[in-house]
Amino acid sequence: MVVVFDVGNTNIHIGLYRGRDLEQKWHFPVKKKMPITKMRGILNDKRLQGVAIASVVPSLTKQIVRLCRQHELPVVVVSSKIDCGITYAYDNPATLGADRIAAVVGALTRYKCNVVVVDAGTAITIDLAMRDGRHLGGLIVPGMQMLSEIMHNKTAKLPEVSVRKPKNLVGRSTEECIQSGIFNGTMVMVTGLIKELQRQFGNDFFCVSTGGSGALVAKYVKDVRKYDGDLCLYGALAIYKRNVTD
Repeated sequence: MVVVFDVGNTNIHIGLYRGRDLEQKWHFPVKKKMPITKMRGILNDKRLQGVAIASVVPSLTKQIVRLCRQHELPVVVVSSKIDCGITYAYDNPATLGADRIAAVVGALTRYKCNVVVVDAGTAITIDLAMRDGRHLGGLIVPGMQMLSEIMHNKTAKLPEVSVRKPKNLVGRSTEECIQSGIFNGTMVMVTGLIKELQRQFGNDFFCVSTGGSGALVAKYVKDVRKYDGDLCLYGALAIYKRNVTD
């Protein structure tokens, strides 16, 4: 069995896999102090053969690797420097986030076609990849909660609001106006970006979403055909299997 860590800026997602079957999941908020006791409990499972980590928080990556080594478990840390089964059009692949690599590999492995991957989390990333493993690049924009925080922090009077679909397009309070602007603006933006990608690269792409707001994107962006919440975990697992001999 393999345990997989997907460490984002807001949450840590952990999956326990038997082969390619996800048997159990855990979710923890990212805090200054990592839940070490809970992590040790997961890693104490005598059935474990190894660990895969896809992380965008270097300090937490180091802590998890240290814990794994204490348990004498082989560890694969996702990055462009290891064999992920894809090639990169990026000018400097080392700057490509592990979450984006894992999500693309997960989509290519699971759907076996050209893919557009929308990962809607703290930031929203959109990545294009061909079924033969060529990662073509992508786009990055602020996520919805980040937009709410930025508007609150950069103004004197605007409140920070929870992100959800408002009842009406036109708000009748400042809170409703912010909610509508962020939510509807994000959905229109993602829709428009996918349309432009289709115009430039053709329509032969399977669009899939993941991340904390990925289900909302799949629901309200017509061209996103599926929400796959475990895409990064699945991709990191596939990368582990490419790099560790059972």
